[in-house]
Amino acid sequence: MSNTYTKDVSGSIQEKRGKLYLVVSYKDAVTQKRKTKWIGLGLPVGAPKSVISKAEREAKNKFESEYRRFLEGYDDPKKYPLLHFLNDWLDKVHIRRIQESTYNGYKGRVNGKMKKYFGERITLADCKPRLIYGFYEYLREDGDSEQTVLHYHNLLHTAFEYAIRQEIIEYNPMDRVERPQVKKFVGGFYSVDEVKELLEHAKDDTIYIPIVLAVYCGLRRSEALGLSWSNIDFENDKIFIGQKVLEVVRNGKTEQIVSEEMKTESSRRSFKMVPEVKEILLGHKAQQEVYRREFGRSYSKKHLDMVCVNPLGELIKPSYVTAHFPVLLERSGLRPIRFHDLRHTCASLLVSLDVNMKVIQRYLGHSNMSTTADIYSHLDANATGEAGMKLGKLLADDDEGEVS
Repeated sequence: MSNTYTKDVSGSIQEKRGKLYLVVSYKDAVTQKRKTKWIGLGLPVGAPKSVISKAEREAKNKFESEYRRFLEGYDDPKKYPLLHFLNDWLDKVHIRRIQESTYNGYKGRVNGKMKKYFGERITLADCKPRLIYGFYEYLREDGDSEQTVLHYHNLLHTAFEYAIRQEIIEYNPMDRVERPQVKKFVGGFYSVDEVKELLEHAKDDTIYIPIVLAVYCGLRRSEALGLSWSNIDFENDKIFIGQKVLEVVRNGKTEQIVSEEMKTESSRRSFKMVPEVKEILLGHKAQQEVYRREFGRSYSKKHLDMVCVNPLGELIKPSYVTAHFPVLLERSGLRPIRFHDLRHTCASLLVSLDVNMKVIQRYLGHSNMSTTADIYSHLDANATGEAGMKLGKLLADDDEGEVS
């Protein structure tokens, strides 16, 4: 069953795994190459012809409408709606360059507050500095931080750079918009006594292991949740960090995935496992086996190699860790900090032990030394200050004993 829909678009009904699809072949407006898209009709093989024809017609009309709308505005910024452009940029170009979780975040921003503010009629030609500044004020009034405003700024700047390369617009309006200034962030951290108290209160909690890995190893939340037993060498006391757990939206449903796409290549690292962590992990491994026997068929077999799972063997959600951590702190009578601040706590303890910043950089998996120094310079200043006091006392003692 084949029809020609437009000059550049053609389609046919195809079967795949017992389902019917409209397979559309079209010319990509960006690359000018032929592409194919499978559009599910939501019908099984053997459905009535009249039902198939109706579903095909509706799917065809929807695709043609979107395709025509894109072509009509592609070369003219006065006709190209901003939201349509941003979604095209993400779906056709940027999705190949960023991780799935980042893509979902961008799509959420574009089709969330940007859609609410700009609407469907604002075009690329309408994007003047005054309009962008108005959007920033809207975000601030809605309670967004300056860091969040900066994220929107960077998104728009990158998207408009692409529009310039495609010769849709001649200049980047974001070059005339002042970059939002974010105050330098100083992470909170716990003292040694507070860490001990936290570990004691969290022993029987679902997120105990992520807490241990953040405090002792400086792991990010996603890295802790992504740790697998096969990446732990108990014989040589080594831990390898090479994957993470993310929450992504697929087909409108949020799910957890294990991804080997790390934040940076430096995030892939290994370090020696301290005896305390080894003992805790071995105990946790034994407890997992107990749960597996006790829950039988109810225990999930999908993630048997993962360290951070709940008693039923299911992956612990990153969002659960973030939401549950403050509840645990309040219940334990501890002052509030973020879960990510446990990573800062790890760094602060390393600095207090006079560990070299370069070593801390590798330990935390920062891509460069400047990142580590920028975040933890205030801690390093305290450590070097103490060293300076000792040196000053030494020199003062020498001066007192010097014979003039």
